[in-house]
Amino acid sequence: MRNLTFKTHIRNCLRAVGVEIVAVNRGSNLLGLHLKMLLSAYKISCVLDVGAHCGEYGMWLRRNGYRGDIVSFEPVQENFHDLARAAAGDPRWHCVNYALGAENNVAPINVSFATDFTSFRRPNAAGLAMFGQAPAVQRSEEVEVRRLDAVLDALPVDVSRGRIYLKLDTQGWDLEVIAGAHGVLDRIIALQTEVAVQPIYEGMPVMADSLAAIAERGFVPSGLFPVNIDRRFALVELDLVAVRAVDGAADGHGAAATDGPAARA
Repeated sequence: MRNLTFKTHIRNCLRAVGVEIVAVNRGSNLLGLHLKMLLSAYKISCVLDVGAHCGEYGMWLRRNGYRGDIVSFEPVQENFHDLARAAAGDPRWHCVNYALGAENNVAPINVSFATDFTSFRRPNAAGLAMFGQAPAVQRSEEVEVRRLDAVLDALPVDVSRGRIYLKLDTQGWDLEVIAGAHGVLDRIIALQTEVAVQPIYEGMPVMADSLAAIAERGFVPSGLFPVNIDRRFALVELDLVAVRAVDGAADGHGAAATDGPAARA
């Protein structure tokens, strides 16, 4: 495990008493505080990092104090090599080189010039107008796609008794991943999905679609956190954190504790 910096140690000590120092240009700190409490309250032991890119989320989890298992999914070869390097030396961080979706198949993925925009969907006119050349497609790559309910028990961690947090950041493909998790969603304690207020890909679900999909599958919102805004300061995308509508994880009595993540957010 990498050594924590003094700054990170101080931040985590403050978070233990509910205090957060937030830089004006780092809105993800609020998500970090929320997840610090949620992952602890729900005793999460495994995070499925879907759409891992080069390992940014896994490194962020470690800086945020999470010490459990991480399984990162990244299908694009170039990104996967960087991801594997980021996870090297961390025995509880595992990487798999395929995508998740609604079907088991092989499909072309659109690799963008800025590879964090890579998606099974193509950027639309709004996305290109907002972000310029970054989301434009530079090439296509054939990648393996698997349903989560087909691979969960074959992952390189023991999830048989684990409490699982599902993080999704697949550039407009999150609901496809959720559809492919149908057979194991009852084992997911909480999830995080990127939601579009202003779609930047062709056929991308909008916020109402995402909210309806998680509600239909038995989850309720726990927090909403801005990802980016446009030049008008209008919201483009946000991270939605959701928890199971009925779960006894936080206090052992069938409901979240009154001082748990939902109460403090």
